Amino acid sequence: MPVRPALLVGPALLVGEDGLIPKERYVSPEFLDLEMERVWSRVWQVAGREEELPEAGDYLEYRIGDQSILVVRTGTGALRAFHNTCLHRGTRLAEGCGHFIDGAIQCPYHAWRYALDGRLVEVVDRHEFSDLPDGLALADVRVDTWGGFVFVNLDAEAEPLLDFLDPLPTLLAPYHLEQLRFRAYLTTVLPANWKVVVDAFNEGYHVQGTHPQILPWTDDVSIEYEQFATHAHYGRLPSARRVLRPSPRLGIPDDEVDEGAILAGLVEGLGGAFLKEERAAVEELRAAGLPRGELLGAYQQRRLELLAARGFDVSGIDAEQTTSADDVYCFPNLVGPIYPGSAILFRVRPDGLNPDRTIKDTWVLEWPRPDRDWVMPERRWFPDWEARDWGLITNQDYANMAGVQAGMKSRGCVGLRCNPRQEGNVLHMHAVIDRYLTA
Repeated sequence: MPVRPALLVGPALLVGEDGLIPKERYVSPEFLDLEMERVWSRVWQVAGREEELPEAGDYLEYRIGDQSILVVRTGTGALRAFHNTCLHRGTRLAEGCGHFIDGAIQCPYHAWRYALDGRLVEVVDRHEFSDLPDGLALADVRVDTWGGFVFVNLDAEAEPLLDFLDPLPTLLAPYHLEQLRFRAYLTTVLPANWKVVVDAFNEGYHVQGTHPQILPWTDDVSIEYEQFATHAHYGRLPSARRVLRPSPRLGIPDDEVDEGAILAGLVEGLGGAFLKEERAAVEELRAAGLPRGELLGAYQQRRLELLAARGFDVSGIDAEQTTSADDVYCFPNLVGPIYPGSAILFRVRPDGLNPDRTIKDTWVLEWPRPDRDWVMPERRWFPDWEARDWGLITNQDYANMAGVQAGMKSRGCVGLRCNPRQEGNVLHMHAVIDRYLTA
């Protein structure tokens, strides 16, 4: 990932002491080159999920910038990752995901073959190669797992994965992410920088401007934010516990608040995170005519019961967590809300070396249903995001991202000025980027 020599990491490219984020960090090809060289080449990043590689010979490809990484399940059950390039003439060995037959990786060009652990095991007409050294093998890439996620790192000297992730493994342990499975896998390309896409899911300040239709059932003002050494978190914090009230921005008196309508809107608005049994429970409890203030607690208890009936271990879950998400940002490329028994996560990365385009995967994960066998869903690809109806909220977000990227190209835009509380996670992400750029 070469850095263009004309661009150095100077003060004009770093976040200023006044908090101004230079727009070049979003629109400059040279800045993306720097990120590729000093950030993406050094950090742990999510390449996939373990359930995508259940058997020996299964593989998936992960692309970041102009680099391609091949993750393979070996015959011993271990995972290995390699630079996706043949030792003969550089051909990419595989694309997408699939299964290597006969326990070997075969180059599609000249049929050189490699064992699943990367060893070169067959060269066609090897007797004609007089200078091939013994012991040739594909170049390793570091690979590790946590929470069912497969992480890769191009830096052989990087810190261990669990050290990098700290404190997320402790924070998210009660959700048993390693036991969740894909329910949906959707991928699209967005006309915006990768950080524009992350930003949209790393703060709640935009709700009142972009999604005003959800203010009647969302208290956007009381959302709290928390930054860790590398990652960030917002939503269900001790100081921001869920109550059934609309946004204070609407000025609705307490005695006019319809708690049942807010709970129904909350559950329905979360879409894939909640199943039909949860929606039915809302309607049942609304019809019960509970006194004001008791509906939320009754629903939370009912949801704990539903989770337990599905085999989910609720011992580490408190009632508050059943109706509030842990919105987590795992630097640099995973963000989204996590609930007991489900998660809606977005994997975000640059599309090649283009600062104006981003690949965004939407992963809906859920606790496997006890009454049916889990099957990996189809991976659906939408190169044009406008070719699909993503639902009102997501459509609003995607349209907004395009407008943000185009607007930053204006000569009148010099940088971003973030709200230090409600956009604190955005500022923190840039501080972490600067830490890597200047290391």
